[in-house]
Amino acid sequence: MPWISDRIADLASAFLTQAVVTRKTALSDHFVRVDLRSDKFRSASWTPGCKVQLRPETGTLGMRTYTPFAWDAAEGTTSLVGYVHGTGPASRWFDQVKPGDPCELMGPRRSLDLTGLASSVVFVGDESSVGLAAALRETRADGVTYVLEAADPAEYTEVLAGLGVTATVVPKKRHDLLDVPGSGAYDLVVTGDAATVGPIRRAARDRTPRPAKILGKAYWAEGRTGLD
Repeated sequence: MPWISDRIADLASAFLTQAVVTRKTALSDHFVRVDLRSDKFRSASWTPGCKVQLRPETGTLGMRTYTPFAWDAAEGTTSLVGYVHGTGPASRWFDQVKPGDPCELMGPRRSLDLTGLASSVVFVGDESSVGLAAALRETRADGVTYVLEAADPAEYTEVLAGLGVTATVVPKKRHDLLDVPGSGAYDLVVTGDAATVGPIRRAARDRTPRPAKILGKAYWAEGRTGLD
């Protein structure tokens, strides 16, 4: 019955962190940065690569996962970047939200641990990897090669540059994305489309030299929901 799901959604609010939007910045036509503040962020256990789950529609059970960056425990602030495309609840939230609006989140929780990586890192991803790329840039000023795919490479290159990330961005489904650079001792981080993550992880195992460590996570897949 609808009232049961509504009641569960109301009860879920007790377990969510209440935050407020302090700033919204349009990075391009399709990317939006949203800065958040909450007293609970001051005591949260966060490491670069942790995830939060945002509830874009109050009163529902739907959550969307993002990688926060620029986490400042002393100020109780952090930032998210949303890729606004389509008409889903998260896209609508990032499009319509404004400073002063409340929001609800769960986390931060462990996802990919970006600490302890080798001095040389190859980072592969797509538009859904923007938060993770920014989080790694906050941690590492150099030693990272970023190779990403995007529907609009020029737009995404500009967005990443605005976040301090210098990247090679190629059109989606470019087969030579599999030929990622890497020499000497290096670690590989690959996220985004499952159709990219799987093949790159498998190909990396046969590379010479082989990455010392491979961190991988599929954020989405065509025709599927529920990926983290």
